[in-house]
Amino acid sequence: MSTIKGFSKLSKDAKIEWVINNYFHAPEDTLKLLQSYWHSNKKLQRLHDDFIENTISNFYLPLGVAPNFILNGKSYCIPLATEESSVVAAAAKAAGFWQNLG
Repeated sequence: MSTIKGFSKLSKDAKIEWVINNYFHAPEDTLKLLQSYWHSNKKLQRLHDDFIENTISNFYLPLGVAPNFILNGKSYCIPLATEESSVVAAAAKAAGFWQNLG
């Protein structure tokens, strides 16, 4: 396994190159896969790139909601991006259970 110092200071392209060269056997295919998730709208992609540190691509997950969360006396519907349906179901069920119990 390779280690690196200053990874967060690299450009997005340099980060991608380092990850591909150190962890993948098919660099061209990996680059194409990473780029396939990028937005065609460059302004929107830049926004995504700035959401978290060390962004190399986007990853699409189903977006669900868990209703009935009461926070400071106000009802919320919480968005959850996950591939695990039981997480959303459990959160919604727990919120419903605690809704009137405080």
